[in-house]
Amino acid sequence: MFTKRALNYRFAGAAGGLLLGIPNLYPAASWLQTLAFVPILYLGATRNARHRDMLLAGIYMGLGYILPQLIAMRFPMLLTLILLIHFTVLMTALACISAKLIRGPALLTAFAVGAFLVVLDWANFTVIPIWGTAQSFVRCWSWYPGLILFTSLTGITGIIFVLGTLQALAVNFVIRPKLRVRLVTTAVVVVAVFGTINLVILYQPPTNKLKVAAIGWTYTGSADEHNPQTAEGFDVLFAQPAAKAAEEGAMLIVSGELGFYIDRYEREKWLDKFGEIARRHNVFLAIGYLDADKHEDRLLFMNPEGKVLAEYTKTYLTPFEDFHKGAGQLSVIDVEGIRTGGMVCQDDNFPHLSRHYGRKRVGVVAVPTLDWLQVKDAHLQSSIHRAIESRYAIVRAAINGISVIVSPTGEVLVRCDHFAQGPRVIIAEVPVYTHRTLFSILGHWPVVVSVVFLAIYIGQGLLGHPLSRRWRY
Repeated sequence: MFTKRALNYRFAGAAGGLLLGIPNLYPAASWLQTLAFVPILYLGATRNARHRDMLLAGIYMGLGYILPQLIAMRFPMLLTLILLIHFTVLMTALACISAKLIRGPALLTAFAVGAFLVVLDWANFTVIPIWGTAQSFVRCWSWYPGLILFTSLTGITGIIFVLGTLQALAVNFVIRPKLRVRLVTTAVVVVAVFGTINLVILYQPPTNKLKVAAIGWTYTGSADEHNPQTAEGFDVLFAQPAAKAAEEGAMLIVSGELGFYIDRYEREKWLDKFGEIARRHNVFLAIGYLDADKHEDRLLFMNPEGKVLAEYTKTYLTPFEDFHKGAGQLSVIDVEGIRTGGMVCQDDNFPHLSRHYGRKRVGVVAVPTLDWLQVKDAHLQSSIHRAIESRYAIVRAAINGISVIVSPTGEVLVRCDHFAQGPRVIIAEVPVYTHRTLFSILGHWPVVVSVVFLAIYIGQGLLGHPLSRRWRY
């Protein structure tokens, strides 16, 4: 039989997990995450919270966070079990450690909680990187790109720092009434700093622009008009949409991942077909295809003369793929004076690759993608972050998913869910920037700063350092 105390901790944990997790299914509800840590932090701040109480709350927080997402995603049983254990362990650590951190000096403790959440989320998508940053607790905030432009400095972990710090300040506001003026002032400063960064980034003028297009479809492998391997399917799914895009002024046209099956016997024939389209319409092509002989998931760049400029092999494979893995050898081509790069699908969940293009001052990145119904929305949420972090436009052509063209500020200029809208080409003019972002240069530097801060914070508390007494309020 559960005691009232045990029920309170279970309820608080489950509520926090749901507030944190539901926005990853319905990103318009991202604002719920501004409350997600409050139940756990409030319970942890009370002096009668025992370790086993917080352990129990953390387990329920993990279940509340991940179970609805696992039900929606419908992963295979083994992968479901791994993710269930992974997130339950993380949330248990969140509950137990944050309970200790928030009992410290009032102002410093808020930053300690924020720093701890930065490290925790980084560990979340780094230690067991099944989906990379698509596992991040805060991927849903790409729904509101104007609020997170500061991630071009901090990366995605900057979002959870702001959320954690502000919620820790709010909890201290409730339990430490004598310090409310200081706490409110600190919260205002935090919001003002990050808000100012957003405004500065938003109003930076672009240096150029480029009209681009993405061609996507759903593939059943049955009817000729839905099979790009047949003459009729190639014409309907690719050739005609490419002609339409060129007619509307697109200079770069991107197709979906594994859109074409090419072996060594028919390679020249396929290159001639693509080359004819490139020459006829005077466009650059970025083609996603399967190299059947090498069993590699590849991206091919072709110029308006029909010459192959570069090829790239997908580096990060999903657990369901048995292709040969690429070595991460990225290429940059020139499209009308604009530096252009490419990745393939799952690659855009890993900033290790995306930052390379930011450092090279790339303005546009082509991303052929192949998703499935249950993951298409979650993957898109993650993809948008890469545009903001490294300040380039994304041309994402999807098969069995969502094609989008994203501006360097994370704005979705045009999108098409091919499950709902069928085969289609989307076209937009994207602004181009040429400066490097702090994140593209330094990567996840907030993690290093957070670790150092936490080490000092905890060390001073353990040693009874005078600074701890000076900041005891």
